[in-house]
Amino acid sequence: MFASLEVFLNELHLLKDEFFPKARFEITYSRINKVSLRLLIDIAVFVDIYFNVESSRFDFTLIKGGRRLFGYDNLKSWHYHPVENPDSHVNCDQPALRLIVEETARVVNSLKAAE
Repeated sequence: MFASLEVFLNELHLLKDEFFPKARFEITYSRINKVSLRLLIDIAVFVDIYFNVESSRFDFTLIKGGRRLFGYDNLKSWHYHPVENPDSHVNCDQPALRLIVEETARVVNSLKAAE
């Protein structure tokens, strides 16, 4: 997916600035080859993000009120958790980080429109 943690974080920061300019990152932990962080969108909505360069393990989960709304991960194989049924697993090819962030932004915008 990414050759280094630095490359991953640089792209993630650029996408955050493009799609979630008012959001901020909160780092849970960071090591030489892995990171766990939270993208705080508003008081009740955030994205938990995990990436391990060595194992290529990736998790990107949109959460509201303590519940997963949407996400992508590659535990066992690449799949996503659709907003219509976030507990289900829909197999997919490895998505680009941009696609994941774009889709997450669409879900967040639909939440805001429904409020």
